[in-house]
Amino acid sequence: MNHILIIGLGSIGKRHLRNLIHLGEENITIVTTSENIPLEFNTFTTYTNTEKALKENIFSHAFICTPTSNHISDLNLVLKYNVPNIYLEKPVSHNLNNIEEVKGLLQNTKRIVVGYDLHFDPGLMKIKELICEGKLGKIFSINAVVGQYLPNWRPDQDYKKSMSAKIDKGGGVMLDLVHEFDYLRWLIGSPTMIACLFQNNPNLEIETEDVADVLIQFENSSTATIHLDYHQRELVRNCMITCENGTLFWDLTKSEVKIVGYEKEIEIFSYDGFERNQRYVDGIQAFMENINFDYRLTTFDEALVSLKMVIAAKASSINKQFILINKEI
Repeated sequence: MNHILIIGLGSIGKRHLRNLIHLGEENITIVTTSENIPLEFNTFTTYTNTEKALKENIFSHAFICTPTSNHISDLNLVLKYNVPNIYLEKPVSHNLNNIEEVKGLLQNTKRIVVGYDLHFDPGLMKIKELICEGKLGKIFSINAVVGQYLPNWRPDQDYKKSMSAKIDKGGGVMLDLVHEFDYLRWLIGSPTMIACLFQNNPNLEIETEDVADVLIQFENSSTATIHLDYHQRELVRNCMITCENGTLFWDLTKSEVKIVGYEKEIEIFSYDGFERNQRYVDGIQAFMENINFDYRLTTFDEALVSLKMVIAAKASSINKQFILINKEI
């Protein structure tokens, strides 16, 4: 029988816990420092200290759902107690500190999956399928856009005190919306060079960057741009992929992929009615089943690439120069 440890009971921790219950998991232990635990979870054993929970139990799975700045220390601890299956929320961290120490402990676990749920969006899965088929030929460029008004993200919280607003907690629009960096890597391949300009405007009264524009080159010579911001009053999340034999348009808010062929023929793939939470359910199910490594799941090393992309983008904006993506970043 599985024994699952949930570390952190913020919004994503609660979501994963509810989805695990939905999937039939019952043997779950929670670590949280919150005094306001929802009544629906009051039957589960709860700790306030992660190491105490690890000392007193043997876990088959651990979900790390703490703030970004705590990810590596929590992961380090879980690895030291030899938990075989680890689900780490994205991004891996907010910097590369202590990454080598974690890598030295990776033999203590069967696998680490990093929670990039957009890989389970039917639209992006369709895009991935079309790219892998190769019918559209070489990818010339991708233009990705994402924006959402930060005060509306979590209406029950003061956004100025949230992780998003604090540098030391790993906030900022690039780490918050790191999905764009990740899915570009997933679709195109390894990045080689990056440039960026970010802004920290006074409107939101936060420490972190609230607007960023990024330019990326990949190993296959394709290029991409990403625009990210905390200001769009309605969620905007889409991308345009310009290929040798056509163009792909993905729009998350419309739940739609449009394929425009070489002769201007148009095909629409719609997944209207697909619920956002299903991405999380499907991702958790793929992780828990552990039959084969699902192509949609993200490994620790793959997730490190998207983190390096963000770190390099920040360095580019600060230093006003292109930055090579390499192991030293």
